[in-house]
Amino acid sequence: MTKLASGSVSSVDVVSVGGLCIDIVLRVDRFPGHDEKVASELIGNLPGGPQPNFACAASKLGLSVRSLSHIGTDEYGEIVKADMEKYDVDTQCVETVPGATIATIILLDSTGEKAIIVMPSEKTGYQPALVEVALSNVNYMYIWPEPRESFIELSTIAQSKSIQVMIDVEDTACEGSDFLEQVLPHTAIASFNFDGYRAATGFDSVDFGEMKSLLEYGPHTIVVTHGRDGAYAVTADDAVSHNGYNVPVVDSTGAGDTFNAAFLTSTIADCSLEKRIEFACAAGAISVTGLGPKGHLPSFDETFEFMSMNEENTK
Repeated sequence: MTKLASGSVSSVDVVSVGGLCIDIVLRVDRFPGHDEKVASELIGNLPGGPQPNFACAASKLGLSVRSLSHIGTDEYGEIVKADMEKYDVDTQCVETVPGATIATIILLDSTGEKAIIVMPSEKTGYQPALVEVALSNVNYMYIWPEPRESFIELSTIAQSKSIQVMIDVEDTACEGSDFLEQVLPHTAIASFNFDGYRAATGFDSVDFGEMKSLLEYGPHTIVVTHGRDGAYAVTADDAVSHNGYNVPVVDSTGAGDTFNAAFLTSTIADCSLEKRIEFACAAGAISVTGLGPKGHLPSFDETFEFMSMNEENTK
């Protein structure tokens, strides 16, 4: 890790790109069907967004983190920015742009599972001078591969600076038949949730051989998360899986973001692939025991303690 005892940082472990938003969180007894009305309880307007959740989780785990992102000129913009600063994320490259801060509506059912309605950002480009500052003295960049053109532009710049790119892939990012050919050559670590993996590859199940075939496009590591069913990871030399941990779920929002933050943290810590997937599953499990996208972000030591205390508590 590069957070120093004095609080200064010699280099930045990861820059997290985009995604700042406010989450309007509602609790429902069950998710509504088509043309159906259900009652809800407002949990709150909570700072969220996948990349900011990742950034805060990574910082809590011990990485030095910078954000390259946009906020609006409304009251929510400063709220989400201040929330990242609370977690010691560097916000010097958070740009204020005219208009509203992105909002999402999150429905939580009685099991703690979620449904999310997203309002996409109309602002995707960043000022070149801001990008130069954001990618200065950085080791990794964490970014969603959408919008595709913006992703390719930023990832190309990052690769020219020897910055390794980690992506988080959901099914919404996989439009078109050329996702793998366009995106993976710009990627070092590709983390798919299962729906994203299926949409990108056409595979209906997780097979290590099929996962390893994706390495031919350029990444050195492929990860597939499968919610309650654990996760899988491959490199050229290894293939591992973890069944996940059996914990009471309060809110699953942000669990995948915390998983990715922990996977990168343990990668930077030079852990084995087996230990990385175990560590990431443990951090993700801890995160679902709190309410909200950052309800319970674990520390590095807390995650390892959880692992040692729950060796028999896997699924």
